[in-house]
Amino acid sequence: ADASTTVMEAIRLLKANRNITVLSSSTEIFREMTGSEIHILSTGGVFNEDSLSLQGNLAKENIRRYHVDLALLSCKGLDMDKGIMDSSEREADVKTEMVKQALEVALLADHTKFDQTAFVNFLSIDKLDYLITDEKPDDKWVDYCNENDIKLIY
Repeated sequence: ADASTTVMEAIRLLKANRNITVLSSSTEIFREMTGSEIHILSTGGVFNEDSLSLQGNLAKENIRRYHVDLALLSCKGLDMDKGIMDSSEREADVKTEMVKQALEVALLADHTKFDQTAFVNFLSIDKLDYLITDEKPDDKWVDYCNENDIKLIY
């Protein structure tokens, strides 16, 4: 799981599940999950105070040690041609490593992220297994998800 507030909201929904292990670059996850049944592993790495996340080579090396069922990611923008983007190259690097280690990938993106660009691409949209959003996107996105076998959840 990445360090975004969007992903943290999803993790909160799983708080009572004792059969889940979460590998996260978030430092907020420790405060949020205190008292939960979830087993938490930290990526380690250099602390970024702006995003409350752990980044850098140590984080990426540690992520490579694990294989996960599902990567939960967020983004700053997604565009059919330019892909899934973030505003920070260091955040994008960590997310790229998470994707490589996951059997499936879920992107959590609210409706304001669609057809938006950001600084750095970290994943092609057709690599997603799930696209989870708060509102039904435009028909072009529904069609794109159907054509690329992406499960669209809204």
